[in-house]
Amino acid sequence: MSREVRLNRWVKRITILRKDAGTGKLTAVKEYRKGGRRKKRSRGLRLIEKVVRRFSNAQRTMSDIYGTRHERSNRKKRDGWLKDLIPNVVKAQRKGFKKLRK
Repeated sequence: MSREVRLNRWVKRITILRKDAGTGKLTAVKEYRKGGRRKKRSRGLRLIEKVVRRFSNAQRTMSDIYGTRHERSNRKKRDGWLKDLIPNVVKAQRKGFKKLRK
């Protein structure tokens, strides 16, 4: 009589070690293996995808930081975005490159 056991979702496989009656050696018997979804991408493109995603995240960070600084400069002084253009871009780039390195 087989009982159905509810497993936690983190359980990927269950392996039971059984002793062989004749030789006494331990043999591994797979009782359960979770069938997971495979990732739909080529193995060779994993690194490239990781680099592209990292660049896009850094670019997004840089854009957000620059946008915030641009608005702040505009509020502080007349044509402030133009006067503070170089420092704002440099600071935004620095934050973006930090994000890229992590």
